[in-house]
Amino acid sequence: MFRRPPRPRRAVEEAHSNPVGPLLTSDTSDDLRVLLDEVDAAARAVYALHGLPSIPGHYRQAPDSDAWEPLGAALSPAEKWALLDQHPINQGWRYASLEQLGQRSTIPDVRYASALMSACQGLRLRLETGMALSAQDLADAIRLGAAWRRLTEGAQSRSDLIFTAPDEG
Repeated sequence: MFRRPPRPRRAVEEAHSNPVGPLLTSDTSDDLRVLLDEVDAAARAVYALHGLPSIPGHYRQAPDSDAWEPLGAALSPAEKWALLDQHPINQGWRYASLEQLGQRSTIPDVRYASALMSACQGLRLRLETGMALSAQDLADAIRLGAAWRRLTEGAQSRSDLIFTAPDEG
């Protein structure tokens, strides 16, 4: 008795190709980029707090060192492969992007920051390439917002605590 008129085929195809549809305009995608930058900056601050690099890029770590050295943004892919040949992974050298540095950390906040930066990078890639945002991307963005809030509120409460050695107190 009550039936909807059929949707034109083109509208159906567009709805399936971009589930976000007209919600993502250039203004809203700019807002999303700004928010992603804020989440990313908070995560990089956690890295810095724990002595890890906080500048985006690729890094290497010598076998007997805890320090990560930047590989340099100006290196070509061929130069990066040459570095791998000179300092192979099987001899204890480690290589990682900034987002990956904290993945295996023993410190939960650092692992959390690593996951946040990786999620930001994934959403940024979707925006930069013009790929359609999926429902999962929107869910990730909402989770990032909640995670950013926990991270920044946690940093405020942690900054109020000052630990001193027993003989200083």
